[in-house]
Amino acid sequence: MKRIIKKVIKVLLYILITFIFVHCCVYRRMTYINKEELEWVTNRHEGEKMYFESEEGIKDTIEICNIRVDNSLNPFYFSYFNTGAMTHIAGGGIDFRFMRTTACEGSFGVVKLFNDESLYFFCDLLDRTSSFIPLYPIELKIHNTVLDDVLFFDEKFTKQIDYEEDCYRPDRPIKSYAWSKKYGLVQYTYQDGETFTRTDIGN
Repeated sequence: MKRIIKKVIKVLLYILITFIFVHCCVYRRMTYINKEELEWVTNRHEGEKMYFESEEGIKDTIEICNIRVDNSLNPFYFSYFNTGAMTHIAGGGIDFRFMRTTACEGSFGVVKLFNDESLYFFCDLLDRTSSFIPLYPIELKIHNTVLDDVLFFDEKFTKQIDYEEDCYRPDRPIKSYAWSKKYGLVQYTYQDGETFTRTDIGN
């Protein structure tokens, strides 16, 4: 009886070791975003609303509809016969929408490509998008408040999405937009020059 139990235990151990060998892998390279850097994402929360008004007095509201963070310190992952990725890139993102629509029409995100480098950012709004680029904050005055943590996405750092003929196109193309670490989206401008600015900052 004892021999049988020993054999069963050996078989089970063999199966366990084989499973770990086949499925469990270790990332060869991992990046990590520290707490201060991650605040570009975690300063926002789902359901948060941002209020805007243009120079012509037209009002608009944007709502955060999704937040995601992938910033694990766990070096292990499971993959069948080690076919998974060998690199884990830390990142996080925010999806937002205009309250007049039901679909998320914009996103902002960060990635840490290398631990010894600064963050890379991306931001999409309606028909204008950017790839991951290393931007640095600038100052922007919103009413009576000067923000010193603003990333400015203009035509230099973004491109207009080339929609297919039968695809949805925004009525008005976007020219530029500005994102604050503390406040989120703070300003956006259409190609026709109309600029919408946050009303809940500096008033």
